[in-house]
Amino acid sequence: MVEKLSRCAPAALPPMRSIMANDELRDKTLDVARRHKASWIELGQYLFSISKNKLFKEWGYLSFEAYCVKELKIREATASKLLKSYMFLEKEEPRMVRPEYVAEEEPKKIPDYESVNLLRLAKQNQHIPVQEFAELRHDVLDEAKDFRDVRAKVKTIVQEHKAKDTSESKEVKRNSVIKRLIGFLNGARTQLESENLVPDYVIKQIETLASRLEDQLH
Repeated sequence: MVEKLSRCAPAALPPMRSIMANDELRDKTLDVARRHKASWIELGQYLFSISKNKLFKEWGYLSFEAYCVKELKIREATASKLLKSYMFLEKEEPRMVRPEYVAEEEPKKIPDYESVNLLRLAKQNQHIPVQEFAELRHDVLDEAKDFRDVRAKVKTIVQEHKAKDTSESKEVKRNSVIKRLIGFLNGARTQLESENLVPDYVIKQIETLASRLEDQLH
C-alpha cells in the first residue's frame, strides 16, 4: 500500500466538509491513499478533516488509527506522520496547502512528508538554534531536499549543539547548587550563632566551608 508517497502535485483540492458529503470524502480519501503517485498533501488534508470531525466513527471505526490501518491500509505511524506534517504546513506555511500551490508548483519543489515531519520535530528540539532551524526550513520547504539529506543534517546539528549545551548546562547547574548550599549554610550559621546553639568552633567551620564553596564558583 501507499507507505512512500511521492511529491506529485494533485489536481486542485476540493473544498472540505462544508461542501463535500461525508461519504464522498470517505471515497476520495480511499482513492488518494490507493493511488501510487498520490500527493501526501492532498491525503493529509483529507485525513485532517476526518480526524478533526471524527468522521471515522460514522463509518464504524472506534479510532482514527483503526480507520487508517483497516480501510486505507496505511500503517498507524505513517498516518500519524502524514497528519502531523499536514497540520504543521497548515500552521507554518498555509500557502503550501492551498489548491493553487499544489496545482501550479513543480512536483520536484513539493517536499515529502518525511522531510516536513523532520522539520516539525526540529522546531520542537531545544538543541537546534534558530539560525540552523531557518536553514533546515529553507532546505525542506524551498528546496524540497531529500529526506535522507535532511535527516543527516538534523542529526549533525543536534550532536554538535547537544555536546555544547551539556557542558554549559552542567556548569550552570553546578553553580546553582553551590549558591543554594552557601545560602543555606549562611542562614543556618546566623541562626545557630544568634541562639547560641553550637560551640564557636562549629560556627567557624561553617564559615570556612561557605567561604571555600564561594571559591568554587565560576
